[in-house]
Amino acid sequence: MTDKPLAGKKVAMMVANGFDEIEFTKPQKRLIEAGTEARAVSSANGLVNGWYDGGWGHFFPVDADLADTLAVDYDGLVVPGGIRSIDKMADEPHARRVLKAFLRADMPVLILGVGAKLMIATEDVAGRSITADPDLRETLITAGADWSDDNVVATGNLVTCAGHDSIDQAMTTFIELVERYESEVNQAA
Repeated sequence: MTDKPLAGKKVAMMVANGFDEIEFTKPQKRLIEAGTEARAVSSANGLVNGWYDGGWGHFFPVDADLADTLAVDYDGLVVPGGIRSIDKMADEPHARRVLKAFLRADMPVLILGVGAKLMIATEDVAGRSITADPDLRETLITAGADWSDDNVVATGNLVTCAGHDSIDQAMTTFIELVERYESEVNQAA
């Protein structure tokens, strides 16, 4: 394995104001260390505001407008949690479209914490084995998800993560999926 296994790859990190800052910065750091161009994708204009430790956190630059984002332009998608962000994206047609496109194409997707709630809005949760923030357990089961108490669940190219303590494990799995997806696409071509 090379030091930069994802050199030349581009991963979208889809957020709205109120995203969980830890669930954004830890994956972003791991992606950059792996050689990836981690791009913040949002409908927020110019800057997007995180949520940290019970209050508003830092502002982060938006690299791409959500309205212009296509799955085909990326090698993977990360959806950090943060209920304010997820609720906004659930109401945002472009956010739903982007997530659906990645899932439909069976591209690598990592959904952290309460981010799994966005899968309900896209009607992509039924029959999927997932984990998420434990507070969403009943909501996800009611929507048809196969709930897992594991901290990280990988099914196909979808990785879900219960929370902060499992981000490193989830990122290792996601990075491996992005590597493997590229080789599978090249073999199919």
